Amino acid sequence: MSTTQDDKREKEQIRIFGLTPTSGRSNKYIHDGIIDIDGKTFNIELKSSDLARGQVSTCRSFNLKKVDQYKQVWWIFSQYEKTQAGNSLTGTHYLAHGVDLREWFDKQEAKILSGTKTYAGLGDWYDCKSLVENLLPAETLEKLEETFRKKGCALNDPKIPWSEVERCGVKIDPSAPAEHLRQLLSERGELSG
Repeated sequence: MSTTQDDKREKEQIRIFGLTPTSGRSNKYIHDGIIDIDGKTFNIELKSSDLARGQVSTCRSFNLKKVDQYKQVWWIFSQYEKTQAGNSLTGTHYLAHGVDLREWFDKQEAKILSGTKTYAGLGDWYDCKSLVENLLPAETLEKLEETFRKKGCALNDPKIPWSEVERCGVKIDPSAPAEHLRQLLSERGELSG
């Protein structure tokens, strides 16, 4: 899936929901859009899912910091269908907050900490760190810590099953998506923390 296709779907989501786009792609996390309702700003992460695949791509280098960032924002999930004319949104959209997705995030966090059959987890690094703390310079330990936390124990684009989106999210009315989004956010705004 190309970045251009992702950008096109994201721009369409921004238009459909009346969002203000943020500054675009960066090496630091920036949510995709914002919406202001009654003086309150809601940060929105936009994701889309191929109808045939039934899963939502997250990001490369999915680490504990990313989990924390993703838990703080609102998510709009939209389905799209591949056609001969290109990819087009189907009109099926769900809204969820990171709080709603906590169970899925907790599973990813556990994988990051415990590792897999092949790769060590962040917990393994902490065990090793306690053994070498007095043997290595503090600067080296800090570099190793950053390496393991940001890259070494990160997951590569874990997918959120569409069934999880349906279970945790609220379906947005396709006949009035922008209005329904505003209504839902107004009702549930206390979660935007």
